[in-house]
Amino acid sequence: MPPRSLQSLFHPASVALIGASERPGSLGAALTRNLLAGGFTGEVFLLSRRHRRIHDQPAFAHLADLPHPPDLAIIATPLSTVPNLLAELGRLRTPVVVIATARGLITGDAAQQWLRILRKIARTHGMRLLGPNSLGVVMPRCGLNASLSDPLPAPGHWALIAQSGAVLASALEWATPQGIGFSSAIALGERADLDFSDLLDWLACDPETHAILLSLETLTNARKFLSAARAAARIKPVLVVRAGRGGDPASRQIDAVYDAAFRRVGMLRVQSLRELFWAADALMLDLPVTGDRLAIVGNSRGLGLLAADALFAEGGRLARFSPTTVNALRKTLPPGFVPDNPLDLGGDAGSTRFAAVLELLLNEQALDGILVLHSPNALISSEDIATVVIETVSRLRVQDGQRPGVFTCWLGVNSAHAARQRFLAQRIPTYDSSGDAVRAFVQRWRHQQNRIALMETPPSLPELFNADPAAARQTIHAALAEGRDTLSMEETSTLLQGYGIALTEPEPSPLAGEGELIANDFAPLELAIRMIIDPTFGPVLLLGLGGRWAALFDEVIAVLPPLNLALAREAIAHTRFYQQLQSADAAMTGLLDSVILLLVKVAQLVVDLGEVTELALNPVLATARQATVGAAWIRMAVSDQPAHVRLAIRPYPRELEETLSLPDGSTLLIRPVRPEDEPAFIAGFAQLTAAEIRLRFMHRVKELTHSEAARLTQIDYDREMALLAVRQWPGQEPEGCGVARIIADANQERAEFAIILLREATGIGLSSLLLRRLIGYARGQGLRELFGEILRENTPMLELCRAMGFTVNVCPEDSGVMIATLAL
Repeated sequence: MPPRSLQSLFHPASVALIGASERPGSLGAALTRNLLAGGFTGEVFLLSRRHRRIHDQPAFAHLADLPHPPDLAIIATPLSTVPNLLAELGRLRTPVVVIATARGLITGDAAQQWLRILRKIARTHGMRLLGPNSLGVVMPRCGLNASLSDPLPAPGHWALIAQSGAVLASALEWATPQGIGFSSAIALGERADLDFSDLLDWLACDPETHAILLSLETLTNARKFLSAARAAARIKPVLVVRAGRGGDPASRQIDAVYDAAFRRVGMLRVQSLRELFWAADALMLDLPVTGDRLAIVGNSRGLGLLAADALFAEGGRLARFSPTTVNALRKTLPPGFVPDNPLDLGGDAGSTRFAAVLELLLNEQALDGILVLHSPNALISSEDIATVVIETVSRLRVQDGQRPGVFTCWLGVNSAHAARQRFLAQRIPTYDSSGDAVRAFVQRWRHQQNRIALMETPPSLPELFNADPAAARQTIHAALAEGRDTLSMEETSTLLQGYGIALTEPEPSPLAGEGELIANDFAPLELAIRMIIDPTFGPVLLLGLGGRWAALFDEVIAVLPPLNLALAREAIAHTRFYQQLQSADAAMTGLLDSVILLLVKVAQLVVDLGEVTELALNPVLATARQATVGAAWIRMAVSDQPAHVRLAIRPYPRELEETLSLPDGSTLLIRPVRPEDEPAFIAGFAQLTAAEIRLRFMHRVKELTHSEAARLTQIDYDREMALLAVRQWPGQEPEGCGVARIIADANQERAEFAIILLREATGIGLSSLLLRRLIGYARGQGLRELFGEILRENTPMLELCRAMGFTVNVCPEDSGVMIATLAL
């Protein structure tokens, strides 16, 4: 649910500009000019201490003179006036205030103190702040242009959120002539209050926003951001470009951590503002790109080779045509033409040849996308070629919508303009350079991979649950009590063994040739794993080749804990390290599995032991059977907070596990849901009757799909909680018998609950037990209210809620639904 307080930012009924002016070159004059020119559909109040009329509009001297409090206020007055104006707006109960004023010469601790003062004033009055130094709030649909960008962009379905006002203005300036429209565009400024995560929560639920584009430099609250980004990326594309990558080793490491974080939550990273826009354009077309195999076809061999080079540089692959397609191409192409990829049709290729070849490729199963290139020449009309491409693609889409996605690149300026416009009208992506077209294809594939990764079900890993964190903490606390900040070799070995990590003496291995990797049972591959504390994201694992092979790869591979097998594999699957191992030998599959398993174990150690501040495993000796550690080093420090607090992603909350003995001799385990529970969820749903499904889901549901089950089991423990009840009789396998779920709103004030039980688990008091656990959890999280929507005929649940102190009322929108509410 989006934060209610942002309604006045995205849909204000009235706007007040404090500091309105006509003085050339002033911030107030620029904002006044754009605000009046935008055609805002609501009321505009201009405030100025010096002038009673500005641009022939009445101006007010004081906020108290306004006919009513504004929904949105913009402050563009000197720095010293901001706190008092903010307090006055708070007393007027203005919901959102944009501070366009910059903090000027205030730096360091003084700047932080000033921001704290602004936050305190805002929280005292329950208002939200954007800025300071926020130079952009643009809402095209209502004509609001409170920015330095001129003119107002057209309405569209992209939301653009930038940290810098200058970046926002530049992006809008470039996008507007391209015909790109926006649902909203906002510059955050210095983020005293509202930040990326707050806006992501709103935009994820905004029906007018189909894709979210972010331009950022740094983050201040990594956990909050990743939680919001993951929730949004499950609903719609979220693309990000990050400035400030740097070229030194420290900057590269920081950027690698950001990259790992973006990938972990399903965001698609691009490298420039221009790429941000055309990648979003390709994603919104929802092309069926399911792999990285691209066929390149055009009327120039040179252009085809350039496109292939760009494909290789981006990590894609040239598709290999099947024998059937090759034979068909030989019959279609002129004598002497080679039916290979990239496919050159010849400079004289006309409509008939393009159409015949494109139809063959659209029926080829061994490719994932097609790039059609056309170079202008005086022999053939480029618009005629575009016409047959459109007709062929449209005809085959009707027959089968799952054919490969088609991308086009029509080179030229004036000669290609009409063709490009026709492609866009038919929702076929088109580009003016082959490099851009190739990158759009690769980005579409990567986004698809990110979506799959967000829903991938990890295999169960029972051996990890045999880890002994209590014994490990005892070892660490004993060392800290002696005044030491590092463990001895013996203590390190004992601690690692508690997590199933073997510490052995390294053995010499055969030398590898130049660029060659040796990895078999007799010559283990050497790697290195480090754990560092990143200032933004907390504990991070860094992985790379060690020993003799360290020089082969210069990439920094960062991985964020916590991990399971699926997350660990996905975290390294994009790297050259992983790709070379995967393609080197069939035996490498087992080797990669052993490396991935070790990463999961090390991540679990980091999750459990908050006292560990640094860790180094080098060398890690990996074979197809196992990965062992040749040498290890651990640094520690006293910690007075729970281990999970320092992590950017909330780990599995093991502290909520509870085991009870039931009167019938069975035991009941109540624990948080895990991603591995997806198969059990699907099997349990299959046992429900149609009537039971209606009572629980309030509408008809035929089956629980993989994607829906993944959403229910791969939860963000920071935002929601689901408790699974698992029952076990002596000598039998445990069986899930019920789930209780709680989902908080973005304001972390109210939460909705739901409970579902299998028939075999009714009549033993499980519903009341689970509801009590939810109430206790909600109170512990500081929530103010718990509510549930219950069908009127669900008498047992309504009686339970009344017995536990809930107030039950009829839903105003549906008399067949009751709302049970409990103040916490």
